[in-house]
Amino acid sequence: MNSGSGGIIYNPDAPTFALPHDALDSHDVPFLSHSENKPFGSYLQQTLNFTRFEDLFKAINATAGTLQSRGEAHVTVISPPEYDLVLKPVGVTIEEIEEIARQHNLQSARLQLVCIGRFSGSLPHPASEADDGAFLLYSLVVADVFGDLAGIRQEVFKLYRKKGGEGALFQPEGFWPHVTLGFDRRDLFIEDGIYKGSNFCYAPTHTTK
Repeated sequence: MNSGSGGIIYNPDAPTFALPHDALDSHDVPFLSHSENKPFGSYLQQTLNFTRFEDLFKAINATAGTLQSRGEAHVTVISPPEYDLVLKPVGVTIEEIEEIARQHNLQSARLQLVCIGRFSGSLPHPASEADDGAFLLYSLVVADVFGDLAGIRQEVFKLYRKKGGEGALFQPEGFWPHVTLGFDRRDLFIEDGIYKGSNFCYAPTHTTK
């Protein structure tokens, strides 16, 4: 294993990937609401310009085989399980969350590039037989170094507590910002036992003009 800055450990055979310097700048990208009236249909995201990630996806696909892409790019700020299972039951609405996001200029949140993350293997505790076998997943790991996203989550936490929510069930700092790039079967989440922080790093990446 090769070590990078900040103690990040990369795979020794991993290539270095490139990303446009403005890929994480979303101030000119419209806010996108997700408030569908169905299970796990409501969540909060910072929407990014997918066209700035297309070359990166192609480069990864050239080394990984045929991966699926959602055709969009975003960083999840409040996840569907957090909303459906924790926030919604005490009366926090997705509209209230989105208003907090707008007040704190979510689309101008500052992100810092960390690495390309990869999971290649079997899940530690498959939920069903459908999840048996190997998975392959690539994401761009980013850092909320200025606390813009954490600040939004903290305000959501305050509202949650004001409405009687149990503090132990929602951790404002408990999130790992990333951009899902591609996968072979499906995306993977914390609920699958997959954590997407710097521990997830597989390959270094740098920005280009």
